Amino acid sequence: MLVDIVFFCAYIQASDYASLRKINTDLLRTAIQATSAVAPNLEVVILKTGGKGYGLEFQDKIQVQPPLHEDLPRIPEPWRSKIFYYDQYDLLMELSKGTKWTFSEVWPDGIVGFAPSSNAMNMAHGIAFYLTLYREVHGVRASVPFPGTRQGYYSAHSDTFQDILSQLEIYVALYREKCVNGSSFNAADGQTVSWAQVWLGLCAYFGLVGCEPQNGSQISMEDFVNGHMDQWKHLAEVHGLKSDTVENQNWGHTHFMLVDFDFNREYSLEKARSIGFTESIDTVEGYKIVFDRMVTAKLIPALR
Repeated sequence: MLVDIVFFCAYIQASDYASLRKINTDLLRTAIQATSAVAPNLEVVILKTGGKGYGLEFQDKIQVQPPLHEDLPRIPEPWRSKIFYYDQYDLLMELSKGTKWTFSEVWPDGIVGFAPSSNAMNMAHGIAFYLTLYREVHGVRASVPFPGTRQGYYSAHSDTFQDILSQLEIYVALYREKCVNGSSFNAADGQTVSWAQVWLGLCAYFGLVGCEPQNGSQISMEDFVNGHMDQWKHLAEVHGLKSDTVENQNWGHTHFMLVDFDFNREYSLEKARSIGFTESIDTVEGYKIVFDRMVTAKLIPALR
């Protein structure tokens, strides 16, 4: 088989950390062993992991010190053993010994991406569904408070547009002489942003006016959508949208990224820049490209 590059981006959700580790490490092992058996010319494997490797989901228990760079030590126990990315990395280091192939790891933050149907780990889909329905319920030029906290609204982070992520993965795969075995590279749009800088532009795409979070409690995005599902179904019927994408949306991930991640977590891109990767994009522009793709795929209506 004429395969010399493998991009591994697969993931299987599980109900507990132990199962996540076993299932996803076994998945990678099976994929690489099967590929190696039929592809003697294999030269490089690209493993996509992410911000979990920095312990971001345990920020209330460990100290997250941005800017986050690839040479930071792994987080301490008991949280360390909950990160299956570490197991996947160690597995590839083990499997690559004595072979002619090497591997590199690419770490995106929240991915701003398009998929033609439901996608569990995606920043853009949930935001697009929420703002589309918000406009339907409240009308054009309605004010949309950011659905998270004030602290989160002004915290720094580094979104990762899907095209930038893909371009970095391809670059690392093609310029393997610059990447020693086991190299890791952060992937992000090229700028540090806050929701205060991004939210207004996202809302404007849908003809809405973004604003700061409201004082006190506010309804979650998931509860808002579930409470107006009849109006969404009407929109879907009128505009010929795919019928089940909103019902299958992973609102837990959307809430996690917009609400729970209310702390500074910006990435350093020095390592990617040091090997010559210079691609970047304005974060709002990346979202708009994804929203346009969603319109074309009949996930959301063309309202502009």
